Amino acid sequence: MKGSHIFIYFFLISLFSAPVSADFIIENISTANITDKDVWSPAISPDGKTIAYISYDNSGYQQIFTIKIDGSKKKQVTTDPNKKWGIEWLTNEISYISYDKDIEKIFIVSLDGSKRRKLLNETIRQGRELGGSSRFWGAGSWNPENKKILFTSLGKNGYEKIFIANIDGTGKKQFINDNSRQWNPRWSPDGNSIVFISEDNKSHEQLFMVSADGTGMKQITTDGFKKSDLNWGKGGILFISTEIQKASSVKIFIVNPDGSGYRRLIDQGFNQENPRWSRDGDSILYEDIDIKGVKSIKILNLKKPETVSTVSPVIPTVTITSTPILTEMPLIEETPTESPLEGTVLSLVLILGVIVIIMLAIPWISNFLSKNK
Repeated sequence: MKGSHIFIYFFLISLFSAPVSADFIIENISTANITDKDVWSPAISPDGKTIAYISYDNSGYQQIFTIKIDGSKKKQVTTDPNKKWGIEWLTNEISYISYDKDIEKIFIVSLDGSKRRKLLNETIRQGRELGGSSRFWGAGSWNPENKKILFTSLGKNGYEKIFIANIDGTGKKQFINDNSRQWNPRWSPDGNSIVFISEDNKSHEQLFMVSADGTGMKQITTDGFKKSDLNWGKGGILFISTEIQKASSVKIFIVNPDGSGYRRLIDQGFNQENPRWSRDGDSILYEDIDIKGVKSIKILNLKKPETVSTVSPVIPTVTITSTPILTEMPLIEETPTESPLEGTVLSLVLILGVIVIIMLAIPWISNFLSKNK
């Protein structure tokens, strides 16, 4: 095959190839049955049955509460008077950010509230409250595979840096040893990589990815918009951003780890914040704020892809409809489903057929033209 033919071949492959790993189907959007007037920083438990969130107690103090998906068994976990944000479910505990002598620290509390401790007993902040002109550092990120927690703190140069530690507070070390700012780290589902926010050479906030040993850093996004609230699940990386520079609201976006599939996740809504994947990847929890400032906790129930049967045709086919993990809540609105799997497969087959025909035609045309010179 001539060099020109090879070039045309790879051009056609690149033209018809399209990433689809972040292209899942939203089956419906439901509302969590939480009756508190003010709710923020919700996070879903590892088994997908309980939501932890922050609201006010009867004395007007911010506390952590847990509640079942159906709205039952509401329980207050904390009792201290300090502000709280940045909830993260651990295996059998909850981490959050609060104040300790006016310095933001990561705290860990048992599910019944009986045991509470600081992650690190040091006089340096491990979080920053959202508001003002300062960056929002994000919550701690727990990985059940390697039992490590990631968080943002200050490095020796006074810049925001990513640190890692054991859950008992030992083994703290800086994750990436360079002079750039890095914040809001989140583990990948398998614990082999992390995603975080840093600045590119134009001082634009971008998503970056690095392996679990701190090597192999690469930039994921390239736009000029601010980003926050990262969360990495089985279906992609979620984050909060805008579509225009001076937008009055923020939305949830999703992108694949290789930078493909960058898109806004939900078309409707005014403000969307704090997206959180369920650990099994079947749902996404987030804060929805309407134009009047009224907040509710919404859940995207994701449709599992159809499984292709390999049994003999003589055996009757039984269609099993998979039930989303959070079906106990009322359905608020239906989101139009995307093209079925069969259509996608057929399109790919047709595209490949066109490519094969073109590849076969190129040598014939080349030979024909050569004979007529």
